[in-house]
Amino acid sequence: MQDLKKNQTYFTMKKGTFIIAAGLLLASCGGYTEDQGKAAEEFCGCMEKETFGDFDIDFYECDLQIMGKYDAVTFADEGWGLALEETCPSIAGQIGEGE
Repeated sequence: MQDLKKNQTYFTMKKGTFIIAAGLLLASCGGYTEDQGKAAEEFCGCMEKETFGDFDIDFYECDLQIMGKYDAVTFADEGWGLALEETCPSIAGQIGEGE
């Protein structure tokens, strides 16, 4: 009888751990961070100015400017791409075409 209670407790703990892990995984996959949103707004504003008139040069200059203001972690995951797609889809589309 005691072994049965141990097994039930073990199963309940295992199930609880799985639920918590699944919840954390789903929460981490949702959207982008506040810093990524701010960086995307600045980047898109810089790109819209078309300072040099050439997309590649503007991209390079704006990228350097933004990279200096935010941590590298801001640009390290898919959240950065999502922020760009939401903030300035036309520019994000041009970036995707170049790959």
